[in-house]
Amino acid sequence: MSDESMNSKLVNKAADDEQDLRILRALETAPRTEIPADFAARVASRLPAGRRPVSLTPTHYGQNAVFLGMILTFVVLIALTVHNGRHAAFGLAESLLLTQFVVLTVWVSVRRYSV
Repeated sequence: MSDESMNSKLVNKAADDEQDLRILRALETAPRTEIPADFAARVASRLPAGRRPVSLTPTHYGQNAVFLGMILTFVVLIALTVHNGRHAAFGLAESLLLTQFVVLTVWVSVRRYSV
């Protein structure tokens, strides 16, 4: 390739204008969409017949974790109460654990019986 610049005299202005007009007409023309009358029937005929989706058995991991958390909270609450058995006043840890245990118990009972 040579380093010569493009000569403006060689450019065909009419050809460029014609090409621009054809491109504009092609872009502005909306495509026609035609859906055959039997399209839905053909799609339905290709579906597998009688196949039902596989149902998964629920595992209840979350519910089991809540029950385990309730048991652990109750055991720790009793251990802290026995350890501090000399005075009957609850400390911050005991009151937080008791609150957590009560909230978990209420949440499980409301969720289970849908009250």
